[in-house]
Amino acid sequence: MDQFQKKGLLSAEYRSLVRADRIAAFMQSHSAKRMGEAAKCASLFKERPFVMQIPASRLGEEFPEEEGVLIQGIIDVYFKENDELVVLDYKTDRVQEAFELKKRYQTQLDYYAEALEQLTGLKVKEKIIYSFALKEEIFL
Repeated sequence: MDQFQKKGLLSAEYRSLVRADRIAAFMQSHSAKRMGEAAKCASLFKERPFVMQIPASRLGEEFPEEEGVLIQGIIDVYFKENDELVVLDYKTDRVQEAFELKKRYQTQLDYYAEALEQLTGLKVKEKIIYSFALKEEIFL
């Protein structure tokens, strides 16, 4: 981080906000190692935007089946392992327990998986949240 700041790639203000211990914890995680292996095989994909349509009734019974709703987002990262995909979403929410993130983001990752399966024709075998606050991987 100090080198980035010296080179002008990172301001002093932003440098003071970076929690190096949390980044280091992520870099030691099993998911980071898996991502590194995928990168070696050109099977690591980052910041993938998507748009998909779902029936409005999936949002609630009160919405008509025949109407569609567009879902859009940007998938933080996904990678291919043995002809299947793993989707990972980074979270910085300050939480005390992993279940809080599961509750908040299960649907989001379900949509990400559905979109990836439609886009790639491959099965998503795992959905993972990485919590920087908890310094842990949360498997959905």
